[in-house]
Amino acid sequence: MKKTQITQRVAILGIAFTFLWSCSQDLNQEQFIPEQELADPTLEQALSAFDQLNIEAGFSVNSRKKVDYNYFEISQNQLFFVPAEGYQGGPAPGFYPGSGEGTATRMGKVASFINQFAQIENGELVTIGAPVTMFFEDQLNLSGITNLPEVVNSITLDKKGNSIWIKNIKNVVTPVSETLSSFNAEIQIIGGTGKFKGMEGEGIVRGNFNPQNGKGMSVTLASIEKEGKKDKNKKD
Repeated sequence: MKKTQITQRVAILGIAFTFLWSCSQDLNQEQFIPEQELADPTLEQALSAFDQLNIEAGFSVNSRKKVDYNYFEISQNQLFFVPAEGYQGGPAPGFYPGSGEGTATRMGKVASFINQFAQIENGELVTIGAPVTMFFEDQLNLSGITNLPEVVNSITLDKKGNSIWIKNIKNVVTPVSETLSSFNAEIQIIGGTGKFKGMEGEGIVRGNFNPQNGKGMSVTLASIEKEGKKDKNKKD
């Protein structure tokens, strides 16, 4: 794999779902929850943004799976790089925490956080989800989110105590140019607080980003329901 391709792929590590975020470039600053109220994104807005990302990257429109989604998130994002033990240059090994802001179903305006770990194996860049609390525990505690499970790689929250927790399942990055890379991720909803307490489900994240500065945009589409409801429906 060419070095430029590896560099482009690594910037995605912060997203898997939802999300690249652009709240701040200081990982230790106090969590910012926007005060301005915004309406929830509609399905039409989410699908339009999804298709626009495909067009920007030169891909086919309407490439998403035909699923009845009931959770939508549109986010502007920012990634950062934190070298890990043994780092000697290049895109890995290291952590790629990210932050951002946007709008989400049942929450309006939201803030988002994510964390991923990158390493090179057999010449290829491999990414795995890492605990979001590794870098953002203080900010989350200030927002009332405590004792977050380590399996949570991404979290989206509002200023009213609502949050949705996400686990990264799989993500694929496609380098498009020196300043544009595209990604598609599969995610799992594994809980939350407030309106999302006891929720579960699965979905996808579609996004584009600039591998040179980590800035980008993503759209999350997911199907969620109360924990155990799916099994109950099968029995019925």
